[in-house]
Amino acid sequence: MELLLIGGLLALIILVIDTRQKLAALKDEIIRMKSETLDRPRADSAPPPEPKPEPEVQPRPTEKPRPVAVPKVAKPAPTARKAAEPLPDIVRESPPPPEEIEPEPRPSAAKRFEELIGGKLPIWIGGIALIFAGFFLVRFSIEAGLFGPTARCITATLFGILLISLSEFGYRIPRFGQIFRDDARIGHSLAGAGIAVLYATLYMASELYGLLGLTGALAGVVVITILAFALSQKHGPPTAIMGLIGGFAAPYVAGLGAESVAPLLIYLAVFTAGLFGLAIYRGWAWLALLATGGSVIWTTLLLFLEVSSTAPFIGAFIVLLAIGGVLTLARTGTSFAIARPVMQSVPLVVGLLQLILLAPLIEFSLLSWAFFGVLSVFSIALAWKDHSLTPAVAGALGLSLTMTAISFWSDGAGQMTLTASAGLIALFMVAGHLFHARQQDGWIWAVIGVLAPAAWAMVAAAAGNLDWSENIWALLCALVAANAALLSWRVRIHETGLPQPLASGIAALFLAFALWLWLPEDAAVLVAVAVAGGLIAWAGFVNRRSVKIEAGLFMGFGGLLMAVFGAPLIETLMQSLAGETDLYSLLPATGDIALQVFAPGVVMTALAWFYRDVWGRRGSQILATIGLTACGGFLYHLAKQPLAIGPIQAFAQYGFAERLVFTHLLALAGWLLLRQPWPDHLARPLHMLGAVLGTLALFRFLWFDIFLLSPMAEIQYLGTAPVANLGSLHYAAMAIWLWVFARTPAVRDALPNLPRALEITSLVAAMAAVMVTVRQAVHGSDIASPAFTSTETYLYSAALLILAIAWLARGIQTTNVVLRIAGLLLMTVVTFKVFLFDAAQLDGLLRILSFLGLGIALIGIGWIYGKVMKSGEPDPEKT
Repeated sequence: MELLLIGGLLALIILVIDTRQKLAALKDEIIRMKSETLDRPRADSAPPPEPKPEPEVQPRPTEKPRPVAVPKVAKPAPTARKAAEPLPDIVRESPPPPEEIEPEPRPSAAKRFEELIGGKLPIWIGGIALIFAGFFLVRFSIEAGLFGPTARCITATLFGILLISLSEFGYRIPRFGQIFRDDARIGHSLAGAGIAVLYATLYMASELYGLLGLTGALAGVVVITILAFALSQKHGPPTAIMGLIGGFAAPYVAGLGAESVAPLLIYLAVFTAGLFGLAIYRGWAWLALLATGGSVIWTTLLLFLEVSSTAPFIGAFIVLLAIGGVLTLARTGTSFAIARPVMQSVPLVVGLLQLILLAPLIEFSLLSWAFFGVLSVFSIALAWKDHSLTPAVAGALGLSLTMTAISFWSDGAGQMTLTASAGLIALFMVAGHLFHARQQDGWIWAVIGVLAPAAWAMVAAAAGNLDWSENIWALLCALVAANAALLSWRVRIHETGLPQPLASGIAALFLAFALWLWLPEDAAVLVAVAVAGGLIAWAGFVNRRSVKIEAGLFMGFGGLLMAVFGAPLIETLMQSLAGETDLYSLLPATGDIALQVFAPGVVMTALAWFYRDVWGRRGSQILATIGLTACGGFLYHLAKQPLAIGPIQAFAQYGFAERLVFTHLLALAGWLLLRQPWPDHLARPLHMLGAVLGTLALFRFLWFDIFLLSPMAEIQYLGTAPVANLGSLHYAAMAIWLWVFARTPAVRDALPNLPRALEITSLVAAMAAVMVTVRQAVHGSDIASPAFTSTETYLYSAALLILAIAWLARGIQTTNVVLRIAGLLLMTVVTFKVFLFDAAQLDGLLRILSFLGLGIALIGIGWIYGKVMKSGEPDPEKT
């Protein structure tokens, strides 16, 4: 009975309002028609007088008449009139111009603030106060027991109807009508307050007292919502806002209990649906957002109440609210300063966040993943229809991964959690493959398709606490790599953008993970270099610099791993440079070095050569240098194996011979590379390699054989044969090598000043060969231990003097200034040595003969040198 009474009253109010609006519209139409009738001219009025024709203008007597056959008529301007055409009366008798109306000055900021605080806000706040006054009046009556349930509901209903009636007909009240006519906001406020009171009364009658069943309550909400529609046509947003505040505040005022969650959700669903309908009808996006926010507040409060028994209902409501909010905003258009896609995505994002809060309450059950899946599918469907909403899919993916991480940490990554989360991520991956070719937003879909499985795998590895075997992890990484590689292939035509380098990088990274897990640990370097090779080949195919950078990063990582695995070899080299003789014990196993250093070095060198156009000249040079260095380190390791020099006795027996072989092999290889006329595309790299090998040979000779490990300082057996021993042959051969390198055209062309330095170094090596030969001839195989003798001293002077004469003679013959100057300098030094040291140890006839022979030799050499210089001055720079 009460329901019929309420429905009849509301229908009567709606009918009155609708009739009043129609009468007002009819009145406006009559006034407009009267105005048009008055402005129209009367039919019996006299016609305006015809204008008198103006006389024609006769040509001047001096003007010649124009030929009739070819008249030239100029085109009149669009606004020009003929001379004989009369001007209309409205032009000849134009009314005076109207007086200019000066615009009213804009009120100041202080004035506008005063109007807001003193005029607008009090009315709105007063309307809200009326709402709460009604609510608390009802509550007071409940607590005091003044009225029964039926009387309370009827009283509240009458109060709401009274407020609405005042908003509609208050201007007709004799003493207070002028107030309503002066400020329409008073009526707006009262209408909104009345709507809110009716919502609260309906909730009280249905949920607290049971006076209305579910059907009656729903019918009441529908009627009140329709009433709000009708009132908002006249009263605008304030009415809708008041209704919204009242509707959402009603459950709180009436008191919320855990036992009333399900009815509350039904109420919120119907009430929010009504607000959504009003927002669509009026195009109020702000109302849809506020309605969504009010429901979100209630559902969030319910989640914190931990009402786990009704959590599934809350989840269903959250899903429906998010979908309804997005669809409503899509129908209302944009009335905000923010972009429409951002505004439209707000309900979806908030819904996903609420589902993350809900999932622990239902123990990450399949239902929680189903809720998440529904919203994910909904976001994909929206983006498929409207490309501007595609970023919302990326946000949904991020929140899905967050949900996955939380579930892994909380639930321990059970079988159901793994399956559900993997299925959810597969949804985004498939969508990325389906829509990656769209023109507007294809790149976002491609990124989603690549990142979804990769991010899920990383989350599972970091937070899953999974006891999977290495084979399972490797298989997962291989699947992720295959997905990324497929998308990389499908977006290969995109010359710019993020998808290509992202897909290529993820494919390479996860492929490397899979191979590292499947293959032995020693193959890690080879895997990194091989993956870098695949990337550089792909970079050449798609012509993307970003992919080439990725290949360089992988190659650099491989080089770093190679340095880590080859640390024992590097330590051996450092110890060798420091003078350590027991090097064999420091070397790692040959098989390990072959797999960890040599094989990656060969692959690096090959990649530097075959893809030199992709790497660029500088990049290929760097890569080839690293690869060849690795290969050289392995060859050094192999060279140390045959003799296996360890203790000092073994070093004394074989150390010099081993070093001799190393040095001369390097010199021979460098000379062969430098002297060959290679093709143009091979000349530069091979000549550079030859120069590096020759430099290494020179460094070894100077560092080890002259300074650090000279056989005259460290015990090393050279052999017993004079001249044909290892020492004499080694130093003499190095002198020849250095002289030959100085004469090589490739060296002269590359570094014009280097040959002179090589010639000088060759002369130093020749002097060392003479001194080693003399000492070995005196002392035998070991030239480090015995002390110097006087005979040895004389032999040094004689041998060096012979060497100086040979240099001088060869320099005169070839006009080589270096040989001439070196011969003269050496001869001078030997002369001083003979006078100061050698001659002081001789007596009698030997001293006389020694000085006599030295003097005759010096005079003869000086005479010959002078005649040669006078006969033709040689060019000092000619060699």
